[in-house]
Amino acid sequence: MNNVIRTSWRDAATLIVLSKKKVVVPRECVNYDILFQTRTASASFANSVVFPGGVTEPSDASDEWLKLFRSFGFGQRHFEAFHGPGAPVTPILRDNPVKRHIALRITAIRETFEELGLLLASTEHQKDRSSLSASILPGLDVKHWQSKISKNPEELLTLCKTLGCYPDIWSLHYWSNWLTPIHFPKRFDTAFFVTTLDNRPEDLESSSEVVHVQWASPDDILAKYHKSELVLFPPQSYELNRLRHAPDCEELIRFAAKRSSGGNALLYPVILKARDGELHLLPGDELYPSNVDYLNDGQIIQKDKTVREIRESCQTLHRFEASTAKQFVIKNCKLDNHIDMGDRIIPVA
Repeated sequence: MNNVIRTSWRDAATLIVLSKKKVVVPRECVNYDILFQTRTASASFANSVVFPGGVTEPSDASDEWLKLFRSFGFGQRHFEAFHGPGAPVTPILRDNPVKRHIALRITAIRETFEELGLLLASTEHQKDRSSLSASILPGLDVKHWQSKISKNPEELLTLCKTLGCYPDIWSLHYWSNWLTPIHFPKRFDTAFFVTTLDNRPEDLESSSEVVHVQWASPDDILAKYHKSELVLFPPQSYELNRLRHAPDCEELIRFAAKRSSGGNALLYPVILKARDGELHLLPGDELYPSNVDYLNDGQIIQKDKTVREIRESCQTLHRFEASTAKQFVIKNCKLDNHIDMGDRIIPVA
């Protein structure tokens, strides 16, 4: 599977940035907002609302990063803490999970800076670190460095050496891993990370691929999605519904940090065609195939039953349904010691 995915999907990383609300809005499920961007018509995931992120570059995996981190007191035990013993090695962590974890976090930080001008970087020595929150580098000539890094990703290392800092990869916590279905024209194997900021910046410098930047709660974005006021792709919709079950920002980050090194299952939707619609099955669903053909649309499952009949015949469900309504359905399914969403049917559009 590693070689198949390696040649057909591009590795990517995305970052869910949280910031605690100063004033909690009544009836909202959480006490934090999330940083969102709306993509342009010409960008990947055109016109959709997404978390910042993008594809990996060779420079993200340079050994020069390890030298830089070591100069701030980080050693092998700090690197190895990213991937715990027995944690799943999905294709995106191939060959060397620890080095891949470091590179993917650098990708997420670099892309967030390129797209939004938000640089998560620290000048603290390892022995002085105490907070789970991410650090933002102050006094930065954002436009200058955005331009340089967008043209040449290696310039992020130049920035860090010039300004005496390092990407704050220890504030990023591994959250999930999504693989784009084969029928999409652009396909990505994406690691999702989550982090939090103590003080949110409001004056972010977005790139030409971004038309709008906002801080908003999961409820706010999902409500607009249900009214067809914006576009969300399934991974974003899924993660926002999952985050709604973690109401407190500080508790969420502690939970994320604790489970981060335990890894994640690969979330890859497999299509099942029903009589009146289709299902996108996710791992853990009892109808999810034991052997997935990641390069063959012909693996689509066919059943001569309605979407509802299929649901009622199953005991363990983890799926998106699309028939007269579009909804996410989960029942008796718990994955990766992750947030327990319970048994729910959630409208998604």
